[in-house]
Amino acid sequence: MVYQVKKLRIETRSDADKLYAELKLNFDTERLQDGNVILVIDDIAEDVRRYLIDMKVQSIKKDQLLSIGKEFHESEDRQKVLRVIYEEFRRDYSSAIK
Repeated sequence: MVYQVKKLRIETRSDADKLYAELKLNFDTERLQDGNVILVIDDIAEDVRRYLIDMKVQSIKKDQLLSIGKEFHESEDRQKVLRVIYEEFRRDYSSAIK
C-alpha cells in the first residue's frame, strides 16, 4: 500500500485523469491495478471520487484523516497520528513554494 498527499481540490473527471496520469508516473502499474494506491487530498467531488475508485485509486480527505486522529483515546497515539498527517501535508505544501 502506498499513498500520495496532494494539496488539490479535484472537481472534474478531467482533473482526475491528469492526476491518474501523474500517479502512473509515480507508482508502478501493478500497484495501481491492485488498488494499492491511496490519495490523501484537500477536497474531492463525490462523483470524481467514485470515478477514481473505478480506476482503483482510493481517496481520503485531509479532514477525514483529522477526524480519524480524534478517535484515538490515548493522547500519545493521537499525537503520533496527527504528527504524521502534519508532516506529510507540510512537505507537500512546502514543495510547491520552492
